[in-house]
Order: sequence, then C-alpha cells, then structure tokens
Amino acid sequence: MKKPHIQALSNFLTEYTSTMLSSGTYTARVSKCVGRIAQIYGYEININFFLHHFSINIVDKDDNSINRTYIIPNKHAHLNFKLILDLSALSWAIYDKKYDLENAKKLFYQISTQKKYSYALTLLLVSLGNAAFCRLFGGDFGGFYLVFLGTVIGLSLRYILTKIKIDLRVQYLICSFISSWIVFLGIDANLTKEAHVALGSSILYLIPGVFFINSIIDILKDHILMGLSRIISVAILVCCIAVGIYATLSISNYGILQ
Repeated sequence: MKKPHIQALSNFLTEYTSTMLSSGTYTARVSKCVGRIAQIYGYEININFFLHHFSINIVDKDDNSINRTYIIPNKHAHLNFKLILDLSALSWAIYDKKYDLENAKKLFYQISTQKKYSYALTLLLVSLGNAAFCRLFGGDFGGFYLVFLGTVIGLSLRYILTKIKIDLRVQYLICSFISSWIVFLGIDANLTKEAHVALGSSILYLIPGVFFINSIIDILKDHILMGLSRIISVAILVCCIAVGIYATLSISNYGILQ
C-alpha cells in the first residue's frame, strides 16, 4: 500500500474526526478510530478535545519534520448512532483490508452522505416513546395522549428553533415550558387522573441522557477536561428544563407550588 501524502491524509482525518465527534459519540472512541487509520498509513496522530473545538497533530513516523497541526471547530449535529457505527466499522475496514486513501475517502463519502430517517418518522417514534414512559410510570390513557401531543409540539418547536439558530439552552427552556403547559391544559380539562405522572413525563424527551453517559465515559477514559465540560453543559440543560416546567407550575399554581 502506497503511503499517502500528509496533506491529503490530514484533510481526510480532520473531516473524519469532525463528522464522528458531531454524531454524539464519546471522545475516546473517536481517538481510537482516528489513531487506527493514521497508524496503518504510517503516521502518528495526537488529538486534544475541547467542547467547542479539537486540535489534531499528524506526524510522519519516518521523518518527524513532516507534520501538520490543525485546530478545528466542533460541529453540533443530531445524534446518529448508525453513523457512529458505520464510521467505526470503516476504521477497522481500512486497518484490516489496507485500503488506499482514495478508496477510504470514497467509502467515507458514501457513509457520511447516506440517507437519513425522515424527520416525520423520528417525530412520531420519539413522541410515542415518550408517551409510553407515561404509561410505564403509572399514567392513564388520557395522560398518554397528552404527553404524545406535548412531545409532538415540543419537538416540532425545537426543530424550528434549531433552524433559526436559537441557543440550545433557550430551546430547552422554551420546549420544556410549552410541552408541560400543553399537558397542564389537559389536566385542567380533567382529561387525565394521573396529573403528576403526565407532567413529569412531558419533558422526558429533553433529558440529555446520551450526553451525560458520554461525559462519564470521557472522565473514566482520562479525557477529563472534555468530560467535565460536557457534564457541566448537561447540568445547565437540566436546569433549563427545570426552569421551563417551574414556569408552568408557577403560572398554573399547581401541585407542589400550591
């Protein structure tokens, strides 16, 4: 296998790293996959991860004077577990089958441009899942339908807010308030007898569970700075959710605030 030019490899690895990191995986996995690719091509790579950017240093093992260093801003995309899985598999395919760089680029392009699930399907499945939690926690069918409606409207609103580039924390606050308020309107109309369950379930779709898990894994894998940054961000988002539902309880004078 011919050793690729460092500039061509650098361009590929920075794009690969950025795409994989933005898909929602933990940083240790990204580091291993990128290091695996660099190793098979005869280069050494060092990456430092930060919340808003990452720095990448690529060095030729045969001549340390040949190197490249980049600081790349992080992209913030939606979670995509299939993309993470496919990109991880690509790193192993390059390592095991020793693809040249051009073939690796073609495979990467095919994976990164693959058709995504429609937003309507995602909206339906997430809303049904969130409503199912209401039933799981002891809610009735009235609460199920209210939570489903609240989740549909909340997710749709978040999609619109994301498109117009509203800050993520503001999105969480607004969506938490709107979803919980819709459920409260149903409670006020006596559409459910399990009001606390319905209200509690209305904002579950906003809980950033994956990001919390990633932050813990980052800390355990010695990416301390990235892990702490992520866990602080998660805590802020949870506070925004709490403020949103607190606003609903305050306006309605319901439940624990009575």
